[in-house]
Amino acid sequence: MTTTVDRGTVPGTPVASEHDLTRLSARFGIAFTACQLLVMIAMAAFVLPGVGTPGDPAAERGQAILDVETAYRVSNYAFMVAGTLLLGFLGAVHVRLRRVDPSGVLATVAVAAGTMLALVWPLAGVLHDVALRAAADRTDVRLLAGWDAIAPYSLAFSVFPRIFFVGAIVLGLRSAGRSPWLHRTGLVLLPLSLLGSATLLTDALFPLLALSTLGYELWVGAVAWHWLRSERTSV
Repeated sequence: MTTTVDRGTVPGTPVASEHDLTRLSARFGIAFTACQLLVMIAMAAFVLPGVGTPGDPAAERGQAILDVETAYRVSNYAFMVAGTLLLGFLGAVHVRLRRVDPSGVLATVAVAAGTMLALVWPLAGVLHDVALRAAADRTDVRLLAGWDAIAPYSLAFSVFPRIFFVGAIVLGLRSAGRSPWLHRTGLVLLPLSLLGSATLLTDALFPLLALSTLGYELWVGAVAWHWLRSERTSV
């Protein structure tokens, strides 16, 4: 009889199973969706109404943004926290995709794209905070009005890693042969997101970018919930 000893654990210490860890990771996906939606709703209700519209004079808009500096900083921080929660979900993404693709190609692409995706939006919040600090230090507030565009432009840029992230999961769902509605909605999100990325060329496409982003966040939560339930039943 051969005994295998795990040198990385202390004897007698309970080791979490793959199912337990995958369920925990899936919960991060649900938390990502919930927190992103809550922060977006709070910002739309309490911050954005007081800063005017992009068509307002630059000096007037910049001063309005500076007047709600604290609220903007809190919102940016909340977006950073909510956005990086996606990193916790990547564990479940890796495990689930490796099960349907032993080569690891889909898992590698999804984790790499998801890591980049989790950092782009929080980094935009950091840069916006830098602009707020510069304006508070008596620089020209008209520059702050221009820097406010970093949010939609960073969101548009994030579409590119998002396509690889969603695409890899869609292929994994197709290979698993389960939850066809998640597979189909993921396919719909891909062209919508790509069109929304053209916000970098024309601001007129921002509504499509916002709609596809909302759909993506809800889709991630739905995938996480589906995987969480399937991990429970497979134990």
